[in-house]
Amino acid sequence: MNNCRYCERECKNPNSLRNHERLCKLNPNRQVSYFESSEFPKGGYGENQYTKARALGLPDPIVSEETRDKLRRRNLLRTEEWHKENGRKISKTIQKKVAEGTWHTSLAKKMHINYNGVDLHGKWELEYARYLDEHHIEWTRPKDRFSYVLEGKPRWYTPDFYLVATKEFVEIKGYETEKDRAKWSQFPATLIVLKEQDLKDLGIDIN
Repeated sequence: MNNCRYCERECKNPNSLRNHERLCKLNPNRQVSYFESSEFPKGGYGENQYTKARALGLPDPIVSEETRDKLRRRNLLRTEEWHKENGRKISKTIQKKVAEGTWHTSLAKKMHINYNGVDLHGKWELEYARYLDEHHIEWTRPKDRFSYVLEGKPRWYTPDFYLVATKEFVEIKGYETEKDRAKWSQFPATLIVLKEQDLKDLGIDIN
């Protein structure tokens, strides 16, 4: 069994268990993660269910295991072949739009939506943020840039969301490109990519 000796949480494997115990809040000698340190930028994330509860002196909202499992299962179902097939479908769609002269680059990054003080880009990000708050999942807007290399040149990437409890980054994505695959494959932490159907499967209204 891979259960934490401090909180008894079950982990997937020994490596996951070691990482969890190192940062477990019940570990008296735990290592403080970068996101909890004084070096991590605190401002600009706005309010969610966690920050509101803490401001009122209330205990943190409880995230149901059902919700956590739903998010985990969705990510685990994505095999390498799934990614390849999905990439082929997207590439075919883009080529068709380019040939028809109807292709355009995403406008999401140019769309700024203020959600409780947080600058979000596009309706999909807004609805996902609302989904997290409704399910009492603590999140922040990442500020760190992560390096990756594309065509021999160093580049930088910042995902859309960071889930505090599970220490997972989330990217909300429409069309997938070669650039996206490069930065995702070189990302140094756990990254979940949610596309249109993934959001719909979570019950999120993105229309």
